[in-house]
This record gives sequence, C-alpha cells and structure tokens, in this order.
Amino acid sequence: MQRYFGRILKKAISLDEEDKFHLLKVMRARKGEEIEVVADEKLYLCEITSIKPLLITAKKEIKENNELPNYVILIASLLKGDKIDLVLQKATELGVSEVILLTSERTVVKVRAHQSDLKLGRYQRILREAACQSKRLRIPLIQNIIDFSRIDEIDAQAKFIAYEGVKGSVSTFNKRLAAVKPGKRIAIIIGPEGGFTEAEVHYAKNNGFLPVGLGNRILRAETASMYALSVIANRLEDK
Repeated sequence: MQRYFGRILKKAISLDEEDKFHLLKVMRARKGEEIEVVADEKLYLCEITSIKPLLITAKKEIKENNELPNYVILIASLLKGDKIDLVLQKATELGVSEVILLTSERTVVKVRAHQSDLKLGRYQRILREAACQSKRLRIPLIQNIIDFSRIDEIDAQAKFIAYEGVKGSVSTFNKRLAAVKPGKRIAIIIGPEGGFTEAEVHYAKNNGFLPVGLGNRILRAETASMYALSVIANRLEDK
C-alpha cells in the first residue's frame, strides 16, 4: 500500500502538490482506494473519497512504530557525483533521524552559495521518497553544509568518527553502542573519499568523538556510511 506524508485536520488529509501528482497521475488512484498517510508521526489508514476535487479521509489510526529507539545523526562528508544521493536514500532506510552534510580538508566537492538551496531541496525530496518507501513515520531532517570546525556544535551523548587508522574488528564500536541507553542521541562522522587528516581526527577526539574502525577492509565513503548505520541499527534493535 502506498504511503505518503501529509497533514490532518479532523479527519481530512492534505497532501502537498508533488504527492497529489504522484497519487493521481503516476499511481492513477481511484475513488474508494485506500492509502497510508503519516501525519505528526502517526500512521492513518485513509480512503480516497473523491478525485475531483481530491478528498482523502482518515478511517483509523494504525499503531505502528518502525523508528529506532535512539536519535541517530549521520554527519556525512560531501561526495562526488550522485554518491551523496545514495547515502541519503540508504541512511533513511536504515533509520537515521538527521543528516548533517560536512566539508573537510580533503573534501573534493565544492558547493557555491547559490547552489546550496537547490541541492538542499533535492536532498529533502530524496529523504521524503525513501521514508515513504521504507515505511518510516518520520522524514529525516537534513542540515545544510557545515565546515569540519563546527562539529563541536553537534548535540549527542554518544559520538563516533569512522577512521581508517583504527583497524580490525568493530568490537569497540559495538561495545560503546551497547552502553547507549534508549532515547540518547548518537552521532557518527563519515569522511570524504580521501579520508580525514590526523589533525581532524585529533580535533574530533578533543570534542568527544571516539575514533572507531569499520572492519578490516578499506571502504568507499558511501559504503562506510551504510556499514556504520547498519551496525548502529542492528545494535539498537537487538536490545
């Protein structure tokens, strides 16, 4: 069943124009069809009661919670091409709560000021579509690009930075995650294609970020994000 994010007033459901177009023109919805709509992080079974004009009525609330028990922040370095699109999509599927885009010393991608808002709008659409597809109750927040020097502003009780200088198993990462109580905020920093400098790792450590390894192999930056979030989701949902 198709899922959308919308707003609810009494029992009337309102969708944005993009979702209306998708529902009517792409899915070719008909009167009497049922869809799922998330409003205020609550899931409703809804019925299309009219096509012209489009009217959607909430029939009942469905008790469901597919969200992780902790607020997870991915601090992801900008990547070349469409790799960041893949990271955003898969991060949403893996339950991330917020994405913060990062530039560091070895970041190759440069985004000019006039491009920033356009890219942010596209990123938000990717997150929204992935949240619908993966049956989320929440669309991850996305913060615009920050410099590495601002990681001291990140609000989290458990902070990690993936660093290739920490080799071997993920046991340290797992042990630290196991100690995180439900409801606490977790943040993980993933570097760009060229990795982080030693000075950046030192700065991160001084601001409470624990360097962790992601196994014995060197991962691509986009793979590292998915790997780290998979470890986090597995640990949190296994408690």
